[in-house]
Amino acid sequence: MLSETQRAIKLAIDQGAQEAETFASNNTITTIRIASGSVVETKQVRESGIGICAAINKRVGFSSGNELTDGLVKRAVTIAHAKPPNPLFNGFPEPKKAKKVPGIYDKNLENLPDHKIVELAENALQTALDFDKRVVEASGAINLIIERCAVANTNGVLASDRTTKIFGHITVEAQSLERSEGQGWFGSTTLKNFNPDFIGSQAAELAIKSLGSRTAEPSLYDVVLEPTAVAELFYHVLSYALNSSSVYDRISYFRNSLGKMVASKEINIYDWGNMPSGLFSKTIDDEGSPTQKTPLILDGRLVNFVYDWYYGGLAKRKTTGNGLRPGDFGRSHLLQPTPYITNLVVEPGDLENEELIDDVDRGILLSRIWYTYPITPQLGDFSTTSRCGFFISNGEIQDAVRQVRIHENLPRLLKLADEVGKKQEQIIPWGASASICTPSIRFRKVRITSGGKLE
Repeated sequence: MLSETQRAIKLAIDQGAQEAETFASNNTITTIRIASGSVVETKQVRESGIGICAAINKRVGFSSGNELTDGLVKRAVTIAHAKPPNPLFNGFPEPKKAKKVPGIYDKNLENLPDHKIVELAENALQTALDFDKRVVEASGAINLIIERCAVANTNGVLASDRTTKIFGHITVEAQSLERSEGQGWFGSTTLKNFNPDFIGSQAAELAIKSLGSRTAEPSLYDVVLEPTAVAELFYHVLSYALNSSSVYDRISYFRNSLGKMVASKEINIYDWGNMPSGLFSKTIDDEGSPTQKTPLILDGRLVNFVYDWYYGGLAKRKTTGNGLRPGDFGRSHLLQPTPYITNLVVEPGDLENEELIDDVDRGILLSRIWYTYPITPQLGDFSTTSRCGFFISNGEIQDAVRQVRIHENLPRLLKLADEVGKKQEQIIPWGASASICTPSIRFRKVRITSGGKLE
C-alpha cells in the first residue's frame, strides 16, 4: 500500500499538481447476525482503494477509486484546475515520527476463521438463553473489523497503520406477566480479551431485572447514567461540540466557550487517539499525523477542540492527530479528512457505582438509552428515550422503570454532574465511528418529561 501511495504522488506531480496527498485503505468487516434465538447469517464486506487530493495554486481537487490508474490521478488534477482557489487552503501536514501504540492490532483476530467467529456468537447467544427460563428471545451480532491504510504527501509524509477490533451486542427479551428486554455489549482489540459470555449474561440479567416495571411520573429526578448510557449521550450530543469544524461552522454550542467553565469540576474529558488497546486508537490519523492524548475539558473548563491539519490552520493551532476519514466500513479512501474524535475518555472519579446511588433520595438509574439526537445542535438541546432503567429511592435500587423520554440541555446537565464513578467501560455506541470510555455519572435534577409502557 505504501508503494501505491508513493506512485500516486509521482503521477500527480507528473500531471501538473504542485502539492498532493494520497490515502489508501483496505478493510475487511465480518458480521455474524443473530435473530430469533439462532445464528442466521454470516456476511463479509471488503473495501479497498485509493484517494488522491491534488492542489494547484490553492485550487484543490479530489478523486477516488478501487485501484490506482493514470485516469484516476488525472481526474483529481483536472478537478483542481476547474475549482476556484480556496484562500484558506494551508497545504498538507509535515512529516512527524509516530510511536507504536500497544494493543491495537492482533494477528490472531486478523487470521480468525469465519467458523470461529460463529462459535463466539453462539457462545454469547447460548449464555443469554441459558441464563433464566424466562428468557424467550435473543437477537444481535458479532462484528470483526480489520483495517489497513497508508498515506503519503508531497511534504514527505509516508506512513501506514493497521488495527483490529471485535465487538458484539445482544438484545434479550424476557416474559413473565409482562415482557421486558435487556442489552449486552462488549468489545476488544484482541481475541484473548474478547468475552462473548459477558454479552449474553449482561443482556439476560438486565432483561430479568426489568420485569415488573412501573411508570415514572413527569418530574425532576436525580439520574445516574451507567457507562453505556453515558456513551450514547456523549457520542451523539457532546462529541460534535468538541469538533473544530463544528466550531468553525458555528454549530457547536461551545463555539464561544474556550477557556470557560462548561461543566462541573468533576468532569475531565480527553480525546485519546493513541490509548493502549483503544477500540478506535491509531498510530497515525488519516493525514499521517501521529495520534495523541488531547485534553478537552479539565476540571470542568473547556481547554481545546479536536483538529485536523486544515481546521488547525484556520484556528492557528496544531493538528491534534484527528484528521480522519470515517466511512461505513472503517477508514475510507472515498473521503477527504475531517476532524473527528477517536476514543473520547471521561476520567474516572473515586466512587463505586453503589456510592453514586447511596446519596440519591428520589431518582432513576438508566442502564441504556436510545434514539438520542440533538434537537437544536447550536444550543445543546437533545431528546433521548430510556431502554433499561430502575427507580432509586432512599439510596436503594427499586423496581424497573417503564420507558421514559428525556428532553434536556446537555450544557445544563454537564454543570449538574456532581459525581463520577471509578469503573470505566469502553463502548462503541450504535452506528458510531468512535469509542467512548467512561464510568457512570450522576446528574442532579434531570427533567423526565414523559412516561409510558415499552412498546
